[in-house]
This record gives sequence, C-alpha cells and structure tokens, in this order.
Amino acid sequence: MSVISSKDVYEIIRKTLSIINSKIMNHGEITGYILYKMLECEQIYTEQELVDYTMLGILHDIGLYKEDNISNVSDFETKNPWQHSIYGFLFLKYLSPMDDRAEIVLYHHLDYNRYGLIQSRYKHIIECLNLADKMDTFLHLQKEKFEKDYFGCYRDIIFSGAALDLFHRAEAQYGITANLVSGTYKEELAELLAKRAFSEQYKKGFLEMLVYTIDFRSEHTVVHTLATVNFGQQIGRLMHLGSRDLRDLYYGTLLHDLGKIAIPLSILESTGRLSDDEMKVMKAHVRITEMILAGVVEDAVLQIAVRHHEKLDGSGYHKGLTENQLTLPQQIAAVADILSALYGKRSYKDSFSSELIRKIMKEDAENNKINKSVVDTLIKNYDKVIAEFEKEKENTIGLYLKIKEQYDVISERFLSFQ
Repeated sequence: MSVISSKDVYEIIRKTLSIINSKIMNHGEITGYILYKMLECEQIYTEQELVDYTMLGILHDIGLYKEDNISNVSDFETKNPWQHSIYGFLFLKYLSPMDDRAEIVLYHHLDYNRYGLIQSRYKHIIECLNLADKMDTFLHLQKEKFEKDYFGCYRDIIFSGAALDLFHRAEAQYGITANLVSGTYKEELAELLAKRAFSEQYKKGFLEMLVYTIDFRSEHTVVHTLATVNFGQQIGRLMHLGSRDLRDLYYGTLLHDLGKIAIPLSILESTGRLSDDEMKVMKAHVRITEMILAGVVEDAVLQIAVRHHEKLDGSGYHKGLTENQLTLPQQIAAVADILSALYGKRSYKDSFSSELIRKIMKEDAENNKINKSVVDTLIKNYDKVIAEFEKEKENTIGLYLKIKEQYDVISERFLSFQ
C-alpha cells in the first residue's frame, strides 16, 4: 500500500507552498494551467508529458520561495528575474524528479530574440512557458506598467509570436481566461495531475523536494531532516522493526518538520534563547505539519511526523500524550530528532561532543522523557550510527556546495543576457 496516492501529490505540494507564499503559488498555478492548455491544444504530447510540463509550470518560480517577505511577485518577475530562475533550475535539477527538464525553468525569462545564445531540446516548451508567465504577469500588473500594445510591439522580440498564436488558438478552444476568472482551472489542474499513477520514486522525489524547501533556506539546517531520517532508520533496524514500520518511520521522519516552512527565519535561526512568544510560534510547526499532511498520507506516517515532540511523561507537545499512547516507531522518531538536534551544528550552537550527547540522552531516558530501550540501543551502537550518518551527510553537503558553486558560475554566464 502506498504512503501517498498520486492524486494527493499535487495537493500536498499546493498546501505546503501556499503556506510559504500564496501569491507565488497562485501565480504558479495560473501559469501552469495556461501552459497546459497551450500544449494540450497541439495534441502531440503524451499524458505524462502534459503532467510533467504542467508541474514545471506550477513550480517555475520555486526559486522565489527562498526569498523572505515577497509581497509583489510581479516585481521579481520583471525587475530581477535571473536570481530565482537560476536557483529554481538548480533546485529542480538536483532535488526533484524532473531533473532532466529543469533547464526549461532556467531560461523561462530569456527574451525570445536571444534564444540563439542557448542550446536546448526544450526551446518550444521554454517559449510557451515564457508566454504563459507573461500572460499572468500582464493580468496582475497595473496597466500603466505595460505598453498599450505590449504583445504587438514585442512579438518575436521578448516573446515568441508562434507561442502567442498558440495561446490564442487554445483560448478559442478552451476558454482559458474564462476558466481563470471562474476558478474552474483549479479543478482541471487537479483532474490532470490525478490521472497519472505516479511511481513511488516519483512521489518520493516530490516529498523530498518539499522537505528541501525548508532545509535549503538555511545552511545551518541543511542536514537536519536527512540526519533525523538516517538516525531513525538505523535505530529502527537495530530495534528490529518490520519493513512496513521502517517505511512509515522513513516517511514520518522525512516529513516531521514540514510545518517549519511557515516559521520565520528570524526564529528558526535565532542565535539566542527564544522568548515565550517566539517559542509558541516555533511549537506551532507541529500543528502546521498536521494540517498539511492530514488526509493526504497514511495515518501511521502522519502520527510519527506530528508526535516527535511528545514525551513519555506527558510533558511534550502538541497533545501532551504519554508512553502508552505512543508507538515504538513514534518513540524512535523522537529519539532520532533529539540526536539530530544535538549532533547538528546550528546558528546558535556548535555540534555537541559525543560524551555530552550520550549524557543528555541518558538523562532524558532516566527522567522518562524518551524511550530507555531505544536510547540504550543507540548508545551501545553510537559510534557506528554516527559513522554511517557521516557517510551519507557528505553527499548532502556536497550537493549543497555544488548548488552554490553552480549558481555562481551560471550567474556569471547570465550577465551576457542582461
């Protein structure tokens, strides 16, 4: 049985990214819908290709989610488009299941008369996404910011004339603008994205992508979720969990901090002790995680994700549950999360020594905060668990550094497009 159904993949993406910034998500959905109808009108693409290109349209501005306090998406779209285009490309290339088509996002702000400067087998999709993006931006910008006959003046200069003609054919056939006004486009998107029975790897890729939208907001938290997943799986195997419990533990720990996507970086990366009010905001990430995941993942996975801060003595949050209400996988997730927090380097602390980590976890176990058997198993195998994690950590840190390095290289190359 699948952890998440194909029809819910899009829903969980929509709910999560809307929490970060509903304006970016709304722009993405409209752009993705326009692109979908344009390509559908050509009747040359498979259903899977339509799904993939529509998802790219919806996520074309994923690089903007890295920015804080965006109140006007149109300003970023028209004044400084390359930064988020490059980051979005790298994000999708390395952290999503659509890596081979990510270059479509990289070039979606490139003026049409400069397409000769690039080599891509997706040029037609790029020009269609460019036009779809401009159509929604045009609708949202004040009229005085656009020239009166913008689409007439800049045909085959800023955008493709062939793409504009395709849009008009699709508009005549499907009534795109009427569907946008009525809101029925959202139903069409949901229907399209529910048609395909996505592979487990495809769905897993999107869930991991969502997690990275949190962790890649900050260098200090980049490996936290990876560590929690890794520690959880290692401890679970040492505790002889069955394959289904290990699977649930994997997804539960992968998604356990999804709600932090709504927590301000000023709190996530605070260098001092949080105030009572700030701590209330921080603790809210569990409820937000529950809101995002409820109804779209199996209950076993949901409960592992939202109970990682519960304590055996009832002193945890957010429901104050006690030992007899918490399953072994849920208790393992809590231990894995604590180990990740203690072992990881954060903005407010360096990594704790192995001696101090053992001491803290033993004290928590003796005080009936966390499971003593789980802690004893961890400590007995501590050096091996850490060594195994360090091997995997290098892959993630290497990936993060590669993204930063390639961002600088591509940004330098894109100066010629200014």
